[in-house]
Amino acid sequence: MRWGVVAVVILAACDGGLEPEAVPTSCPAGFVGVCGTIRFRGAIPDSTDNVFVVAYQTFPQTCNDLFTFRPFPPPAVPFTDSTAFYTLPLPDGRYEWVLAVWKKLGSLTFSVADTALLREAGHFRDPADTTQPGAVVVSGTGVDSVDFRVEFDSLRSVSSYFVSCVTIR
Repeated sequence: MRWGVVAVVILAACDGGLEPEAVPTSCPAGFVGVCGTIRFRGAIPDSTDNVFVVAYQTFPQTCNDLFTFRPFPPPAVPFTDSTAFYTLPLPDGRYEWVLAVWKKLGSLTFSVADTALLREAGHFRDPADTTQPGAVVVSGTGVDSVDFRVEFDSLRSVSSYFVSCVTIR
C-alpha cells in the first residue's frame, strides 16, 4: 500500500515531464512577426555552420541588396531534427521573401565575398502558386503558418539570383 502511494506521488510530480516536449504550432502571445515550421530534408553538409531565417521587404535586385534582410542579426534555427518551429521578429510591413539561409563555415564580411558562404536553403511559397515566393504582411501581431522546407541536398547559391554577382570561392 505504501509503495502505491509513493508511485502516485511520483507520477503526479512528473506532470508529463517524461513525455517529449511539444513543438509550438503558433506564434507566442504578443509576438509581432512571422512564425512557422521548417521541415528539413537531405543530408546536412559537413561544412554547415548555421541556418538562419530572414525576410526581405522587396526581393533583392543586386548582390548588395542581399544585406537588406531583417532582422539583423538573424535568428538561427536548430537544424539537427527533421522539423523546427521558428519565430522571426519583424516590424509591421509587407515582406516579399521569407527564407532560410544556409551558412558554410567561415566569417562573414557583409560584402559580395559572402556569396561563397551563403546558400538559399528554402523559402516560403505562395500557396496559390507554389513556383513563386509567398508574400507575408505583418500588422501588429504574429503571422502563423509561414511554413516551408529546407532541402540540404539542393542548396541554391544566392549569387544565382543576380547577373551582377561574382562568387568568390
